[in-house]
Amino acid sequence: MRRSLFLTGFGALLAAVVFIGAAAQAAEIYAWTQFTGEGLEARVVTSEAACPKAAIDGSDAQMNIRARPNGDFPALVCSLAIPKNAREASINGRPLALPPPRAQKILLIGDTGCRLQMMMLQACNFIKDWPFRLAADTAAEMAPDLVIHVGDLVYRERACPDSNKGCAGSPYGDNWDTWKADVFEPGRALLSAAPWVFIRGNHEDCDRSRAGWNRFASPLPFTEGTCSRQEPPYLVDLGGIALAVLDVTQAEDRAVNDALAPLFRQQFVSLAKTEAPLWIAMHKPIYASVRIKDGVNVGVNKTLAAATRGAVPANAQLLLSGHIHTFQAMSYSSDLPAQIVAGHGGTTLDRFTPEKLDGVAMDDAKVEKGIGLNNRFGFATLERRDDEWLLTSFGVHGEQLARCHLRGKKLDCEP
Repeated sequence: MRRSLFLTGFGALLAAVVFIGAAAQAAEIYAWTQFTGEGLEARVVTSEAACPKAAIDGSDAQMNIRARPNGDFPALVCSLAIPKNAREASINGRPLALPPPRAQKILLIGDTGCRLQMMMLQACNFIKDWPFRLAADTAAEMAPDLVIHVGDLVYRERACPDSNKGCAGSPYGDNWDTWKADVFEPGRALLSAAPWVFIRGNHEDCDRSRAGWNRFASPLPFTEGTCSRQEPPYLVDLGGIALAVLDVTQAEDRAVNDALAPLFRQQFVSLAKTEAPLWIAMHKPIYASVRIKDGVNVGVNKTLAAATRGAVPANAQLLLSGHIHTFQAMSYSSDLPAQIVAGHGGTTLDRFTPEKLDGVAMDDAKVEKGIGLNNRFGFATLERRDDEWLLTSFGVHGEQLARCHLRGKKLDCEP
């Protein structure tokens, strides 16, 4: 049986707890800021009947209702556009994270939900087996300027047998209980630590957890009962770097989708209009490695490889992705952007990913320098330096696992 958010009677009075960051209030509430195609927004999920009080630069601001409660989602979702020049903003008197003009430390995390799919039952009840809360708490303490979640927020798709102590009692399906368990409760410290960019993963597409994605995290306006199979790209200004956010959830990995490859190609070509150095964030990487079998690399997205051949803008320096449940960082012999895969945030890890990637052929691309981390949960940061970005891969306790120097399109890494 799924646990309900709302209790009745005296028990509900005793259990009414509010969270903005770690602070207790009169009702259950989660608040964060995120980028959309229209700029920065504050969003709130609350058990109250009305949106909370908000303020921008000391003046009251009226939150708008984004999504009303229904049977599967008995919570109100509110939103508020925040002007680019705003100095401060708050919800119920609690400060919201606002971006600096020039991001200095960017945190990458992805594929964070607890995996309950078919025969794969992750031990959601034990933090050593599903450590997203630990990773999120550790990452929040590092005080990033921006969090980029590279997709796949929710993985609880089937019921866990009561006999399985590792996941017994877990909610499942596309509903509030599941989103609360997989995203909002374990991630609450990180949600309040910095503005977010949410990358849509294939677990948030129209065939999976679409209702929760559309309510909570989608950059598009919410309309009950609808789902956009292909959300449009948008740009985020990082201060001298333009971050392009692409929805590639429909890009088939194993074979070229001839219907969609031209669409993805057009999107990449259109990015050439961007004058600043360009980073591209999308859930699925073009070239990466799940494993090397019989000397052949497995892990290239066939649709994206076909779509981007000769179409990647010359000013594109870096690709940020997840999808593969590991950490990888690589640059290529050809004039392609460097690639970072940060899909190791909590979901069951891919077990056979290679750690040495130098010289690995990936279809028509070849890794010049690259590393991977096999069977390690964690996250990564990108920190701006005078003439480079320092990429550091961390374990869930904050231990440093690998370090790379990003200069233009080239990565130089060391374990």
